[in-house]
Amino acid sequence: MRPPNLWLRRLLSLCPVLIGLLWVAGISNFRGYTLNGREWAVLLAAALALHAITTMLQRRRPAPVLPEGTNPVKVSLLAAAMLAALAAIGGAVLESVADHYQPSEVALPWRATWHAACTFAATYCGFLQRLVLGPIARTKR
Repeated sequence: MRPPNLWLRRLLSLCPVLIGLLWVAGISNFRGYTLNGREWAVLLAAALALHAITTMLQRRRPAPVLPEGTNPVKVSLLAAAMLAALAAIGGAVLESVADHYQPSEVALPWRATWHAACTFAATYCGFLQRLVLGPIARTKR
């Protein structure tokens, strides 16, 4: 029998993939490149294939045990905020270097915020799935 939250687990495990696609859409918009339907289909298929492969190859680890009274949502928020701050700094540096080769019409702070927001969302979903729901159990066929 499957646990009742299996679909929630699967949805949370797909969220970082979908957020990654959104991140690529933003980057392509910053650089003035629009993807057509086929390119989006190929990008989506590649992202889902990579997600399936990495999910199959990951070793099963026990879910982390938080101290008593710790809120996993707050822990996920804190971890995501720390990584988003690093992504904002790293994204700003990379975007300023990329501006020398191909200038963008979008201001640098907005682009750095985009990197931070996508990192925050993907990290939050990943940590929340890991802390609250645990890994998806694989079934033998």
